Amino acid sequence: MFRFKLDSGSPIALYQQVIREIKLEILTGRLQQGSRLPPIRELAKLLQLNPNTVAKAYDNLESEGFLTSRRGSGHWINAKSGELDGLRTAMLEDEFRSFLERALALGASRKKIKDMMTRYLDHD
Repeated sequence: MFRFKLDSGSPIALYQQVIREIKLEILTGRLQQGSRLPPIRELAKLLQLNPNTVAKAYDNLESEGFLTSRRGSGHWINAKSGELDGLRTAMLEDEFRSFLERALALGASRKKIKDMMTRYLDHD
């Protein structure tokens, strides 16, 4: 069902990685408005995480408006198409910022990064 890529060695907390992966599932259309997410314990078992980690991710997604919780019925996707453009932009900015931080930490100059970006963006 999910194509999650979690990294236990990452400095990014696991619950934040779960949030990011669910948002990616929404953006790619694999999870659509009204889709039901697996129960917390089921997803925790699948991902080999503590149920509290998944619960924290679900709670955060609900507070951000991406999930709706129905007592006794589970968690449902509540991402309206108009909100997806903002989510897509925010996630791209986060990914881009992370890339730039890693590239600069590896010693790449700003000019080298710009040249590489131009080469890849102009490549047909």
